[in-house]
Amino acid sequence: MPWWLALLNSVMAAASVIAAAAALLRPGLLAPSGTGDDADRFYPAMYAARAVPLGVVVAMVVWLTPVYPLTQLVLAIAALAQLGDVASGIARRQPGMAGGTVVAAACHLAGLAALQ
Repeated sequence: MPWWLALLNSVMAAASVIAAAAALLRPGLLAPSGTGDDADRFYPAMYAARAVPLGVVVAMVVWLTPVYPLTQLVLAIAALAQLGDVASGIARRQPGMAGGTVVAAACHLAGLAALQ
């Protein structure tokens, strides 16, 4: 994979981790409901439980040439997760969420294509 594509994938993965951490700190960023109770933290916590470990793995594995088959698997899973987030963003009518995750999914898919 070209270095610039590995860098893009790392940046998108890091952005996902940062978004998950921000949502944990301020749940209204991810799932605005306005009630301010513990239930508002449930979906951001569920998102972070997936986004943080997957983002860390993607950010690292794209730089590890010897684990080539693993890189393909990780990028495919990350792209599927991001496409799921796109669907969620569209369903909730949150264009910022859908737009950002489309870019991340495209980077992961481009990385996967470069490894074919």
